[in-house]
Amino acid sequence: MEPQPPVFPGFLRDLSPEAVSRLGEQGLREHLLAQARAAHGRHAPLTFEKLPQLLSDPDCVRHPVRLVFDLGPMAPHQFAEPAPDPQEPAGPMRVLYLRPALRDKPDLVPLAVAYLIPVINYGELIKDEHALLYGATLLGLGEEEYYQQLCAMADACGVASTLT
Repeated sequence: MEPQPPVFPGFLRDLSPEAVSRLGEQGLREHLLAQARAAHGRHAPLTFEKLPQLLSDPDCVRHPVRLVFDLGPMAPHQFAEPAPDPQEPAGPMRVLYLRPALRDKPDLVPLAVAYLIPVINYGELIKDEHALLYGATLLGLGEEEYYQQLCAMADACGVASTLT
């Protein structure tokens, strides 16, 4: 049997563009929260040693990911940046470039990885608040606690401040 296209409720046609956007944002947040809870259930507590299992779990990460401690394409204010794997640019594999200083701080690496998984999975659609929600939930932290830990991690690995 051929898959059928989704049937959209008629009420969507009656909504303003702003209301449709809010509904889409709510759906994305709910999806990210469900995905983070599922990943937490499978991989918690997330440690540096357990990252390879998470990053190769197709139920949690859309593309297999390998970690590279190199600046790669990241800007001075970033602590990590996902990119296609240069060893096979057309393939499914992704690289998560991490600040080289994190190599000597493996306990901080899960903070960076958790923040970037939604970007790896959904690209430019993801905003900071999405990454915070996902990362905090994956790591079993409150969003404010996770944010504070991310800031401390960024400071510890030499990320340049964006404040002037």
